[in-house]
Amino acid sequence: MNNLTRALKFPTARRDPESGYTLHGRRYDDPYAWMERLDAPETQAWIATQEAVTHSVLRAIPEREGLRAAVTRSASYARLSPPIPAGPHGRAFLWQADARDDKLKFMLQRGPEAPLETVLDPNTWASGEALVFAVPSPDGTRVAFGKAVGGTHAAVIHVVDVETGQLLPDRPRGTGHSSLAWRPDASGFFYAACPEPGEVPTGDEAHWNAIYEHRLGSGAPARRIFGDDHVKEYWCSVKLSECRRFAVLFKWDYVHANSVYLLRLADDALVPVAPAMRSLNQVQVIGDSLLVQTDLDAPRGRLCIAPLTAPTEWRTLIPEGADTLQTVTGAGGRLYAVYSHAASHRVRIHAEDGTCLRDLELPALGSVNRNEGEGIVSGISGAWSSDEVWVHFTSYVQPPSVYRYDYATDRLSPYHVPDAGLDASEYVTDQVWYESPDGTRVSMFIIHRRGLPRDGRQVVRLSGYGGFNISVEPRFSALNAAWLKLGGVLAFANVRGGGEYGRAWHEAACKTRRQNAFNDYIAAARWLVSAGYTVPSKLASRGNSNGGLLVAVAALQAPEAFGAVYCRVPILDMLRFPSFGYLSSAIVEYGSPDDPDEGAYLAGYSPYHNVRADRRYPVMAFVSALNDQAAPPHDPLKMAARLQAEGTQGGPYFLLPLRNSGHGGGTTQTALIEQDVDELSFYCWALGSPLPARHDP
Repeated sequence: MNNLTRALKFPTARRDPESGYTLHGRRYDDPYAWMERLDAPETQAWIATQEAVTHSVLRAIPEREGLRAAVTRSASYARLSPPIPAGPHGRAFLWQADARDDKLKFMLQRGPEAPLETVLDPNTWASGEALVFAVPSPDGTRVAFGKAVGGTHAAVIHVVDVETGQLLPDRPRGTGHSSLAWRPDASGFFYAACPEPGEVPTGDEAHWNAIYEHRLGSGAPARRIFGDDHVKEYWCSVKLSECRRFAVLFKWDYVHANSVYLLRLADDALVPVAPAMRSLNQVQVIGDSLLVQTDLDAPRGRLCIAPLTAPTEWRTLIPEGADTLQTVTGAGGRLYAVYSHAASHRVRIHAEDGTCLRDLELPALGSVNRNEGEGIVSGISGAWSSDEVWVHFTSYVQPPSVYRYDYATDRLSPYHVPDAGLDASEYVTDQVWYESPDGTRVSMFIIHRRGLPRDGRQVVRLSGYGGFNISVEPRFSALNAAWLKLGGVLAFANVRGGGEYGRAWHEAACKTRRQNAFNDYIAAARWLVSAGYTVPSKLASRGNSNGGLLVAVAALQAPEAFGAVYCRVPILDMLRFPSFGYLSSAIVEYGSPDDPDEGAYLAGYSPYHNVRADRRYPVMAFVSALNDQAAPPHDPLKMAARLQAEGTQGGPYFLLPLRNSGHGGGTTQTALIEQDVDELSFYCWALGSPLPARHDP
């Protein structure tokens, strides 16, 4: 243990022995429930004193300035999106940021050779304000955008006039605005939102999400056009078809299933496409047909086609294969299918009738698609009626990049490939397979410098997620790049619960099968040691959100396997999670504490309820984003307090509060860099020795 441990003095948290509840005949104590009142003076005082102890350690790391230099260089690269056509004469909009910008800007280009003009520059806003989305009207005269404070959730829609820069007085109803699509004539737009305060019972404010229509300049309240009148946990999204005849409406049961309808804009008729909540579906209108990419009767996905005259009568166009079909984009008269092949992406091009034409060769092993609130979003974009095709690409060693693809020459040409100061040729991305205790083979990516000795002395950071159909795929981050430049090794385990290998892989760790994800992850840690990469004392475990739950459970169940744990914005009290915001929707993933069987299973692994005084737990840091609206910000507080009081054989256990940060972190590049520096500082301190000193330019 680090010698500095002896000097640490954590403030004692008041323990309320009377606090608790009975569930299915069993009593569960909750001695730190008072911390759920984040604004209470007692809670605020305890957070502040914990924060002081944590900062006294992290800011005293001798290597800290070197860590900051490495992260800053890795984060300082220019960003540029493909153009978003809107309006006449080649007018287009795009996202852009210079290497020194704290936030992405939304820009206008009046023609292919015209200079960029700024439409929205959140760098001029208060530091805690974020530009979450921006959607230009079809005629290019206005932009509807979402502004959030202290994070990227709970955005509020505003509308700006492109020519004058003036904000319109329109204030669409509801809260938590998202997923916006304009009417073709730019008279108004559709958007997803939760009801106004007071319109639903107390506690339901984050539920009853629906699609509304707002008409510009109208004093009338927005019209609710789509939603669910019976299941409050469903949420919605909307997009406009390329032909502009339809709004495509989605209703989601978290990421497990959705239903899809078309709103025919000529007469506002609702047309069912996938009305039953049985599968995950994405829909695109192509001429007089519908493309439906679905996992209905195909756990690894298939592409169907249906006539607009009979939109529920699907016919398979691209059948299910060995790889997982994630998305299909119709562009340039062809179909671009993105597959997950062993947790990285492959792109296959098909003719309109489904015939396979060729594979599109990507720059390296990496990712094209990305996960967002509206499920998996394709990294292939373009119009069916245009030959221009854009390909997004990233890897563990290449920042998010954009390429143009020319089908005639089969050539992928760089459009924007930024420089993050990392020479990709110096690193190797290996994929290995190992066995979980039940014999299931699980894949894992390992990234390191070429020529790395397998001497069991490397500092390794293992990460995983294991839930919500979200795949762990090769993606770049400034934190990962800095870790590699400093000599560390990265490992990413594709544990069950993710979407890498289709619906069956996801469902293999849902509800009362969740232990499979934990077993897979612990097995990954042990494999890294047995394969000669590291020893447990040099192995850091890092998880974010559901991944935070994963690493916390793994540390409690197999404390000897890890040297340090960084548990960021997690869910840790698995008997109380449905009471926070819209997390009651997550019972479809975790199961319900109110169900006798599922409740007992949740209690069996819930980190907050499974701290044991006779175990020596590793050094752990619990990170709470105090403005978090996706995970309970009080869970890390309660967990740190309980471990400090009861897990005295191990630790220490730090609390790192993120002020003015939401679930995804700070709203500025500067804030994100500081968070990454804190994380790297924690690893340096907790693993007993600094990372190997490398100071690349």
